[in-house]
Order: sequence, then C-alpha cells, then structure tokens
Amino acid sequence: MTKKGLLLIAVLFLALTGWSQNSITQGGTKGYKLKLNVGNATGATYQWSVSPANGTTTNLTGVSGDTATIVWDGPAGLYSVLVQVTDGNGCLSEPISQDMEILAPGNLIFATNFPGTVVCSDLAGGNEGSAPEHSTSSFRITYAGAVNLSSAKITIKNPAGVFVGLDGSVLANQDAPELTIANAETDKEILFDVTDSWENTTAGNIDFEILLLSAKTTDNSDITADPISDVTRTITVSPKPVIAFE
Repeated sequence: MTKKGLLLIAVLFLALTGWSQNSITQGGTKGYKLKLNVGNATGATYQWSVSPANGTTTNLTGVSGDTATIVWDGPAGLYSVLVQVTDGNGCLSEPISQDMEILAPGNLIFATNFPGTVVCSDLAGGNEGSAPEHSTSSFRITYAGAVNLSSAKITIKNPAGVFVGLDGSVLANQDAPELTIANAETDKEILFDVTDSWENTTAGNIDFEILLLSAKTTDNSDITADPISDVTRTITVSPKPVIAFE
C-alpha cells in the first residue's frame, strides 16, 4: 500500500470513530484535538475551517496545529468544522468534518412562583421581629434553553443604593458587585437564599433589589438576561411597629 493510502486510512479512521454531531448554545466554546495514527507527524500542518464561515468569529487561518478552540457564536443553525492535514512527508489527507448545531439561547428569568417577599423588620440588636421566625427569602432562576445551567450572576442593592452580599454585608468592591451563584443540581434552575434579617428604623417600607444579570451553561456559553423581562426581585422590609405609654 502506498504512503498516501496509509495516511488516508488513518484520517478516515478518526473521522469514523472519533467524530460525531454535537450541539452547543450560541456563544459556547469547544476545543478540538486530532491524532495522526499513520503518517509523519513531524512537521505536520493542519488546516482548520468552519462552514458556513459565519458560524464563528474565531480566526482559524493562523491555526496549524492538531488542536483548535472555536467559539460558536454565529446564528442558530447547523455548521461543520473541517480539517485537513499535510504530514511531514508533504502528503495531503482527505478532509474530515464534524457537524455542530448552534442552539438559540432560551429565556433566563426568575421563576414566577418565587416572587418578591415582604418581611418584618428585625428588632434592635438583630432579634427576630417576625412571627413565625424566618431569616432568608428564597428565589429561583429558570432557563428555557436546551442546556443545563452551571451558575448565574446577580447583584443585590440595599435601600441606600449600596451593593451587598447574600448575607447583607456591604461588598468591599462596589465596582464589581456581581455575585456568582453556583447550581447545586444538574438542571436548568438555580435556587438561592438571601438574608432578610434587616432592621427598618423608618416609618415606611424599605426595599432591597435583586437583579439577575446572566448565567453560564454547562457547555460554557454565557447567557445575558433580557433587562425588560422578569429579572428583578425585591425584598420589602416593613417598618417596626412602635408603641408608647400614653
């Protein structure tokens, strides 16, 4: 068998045994790696491309090695990544390809069955001011896309307009107030708790605002929440009742 024939068999072996159709959320990143089983690997160069080319903004023209990382940020649809190798002997292989379907991201919102809460003020010194007692408000983030969520980013702002953490403490870096909430489950929902143990010494309600910013999927895609959708929750703290002897 000729040298070219052996090289062709090796690359076709990769195409048939190691490659399959995949899907990824729009904006997701995927790494690829090839193995040259037969042929002269020393000095081998690989030519990578995506078809149609608008499937990615990644510049593959400068990639000549056996690995490539592609950001699949094109319009939703079906694409292919194509690779061809010229081995160290100057022999050119047949091109191989792998399909990739880019999935449109789904809506990222707060669950409607976890609305904003209205709670009682704590008493002086942090003593419980509610009956029955409680210390946190729960919220749930939901994603309507095809892939599970790995984490989400939110901000929490107190009535003074200052960013705070889940425990109500003021964040040291007010210029980077995003809080990352990891998904404890393998699904498309993230449940988290925010303290509502605050003292309200005013005569009216005070509000703590929780804003959903974005999420990351398990295929490493960043999903930005639509600011005009259901991405805001409020913890309203009612004033403490005040009594006095007449």
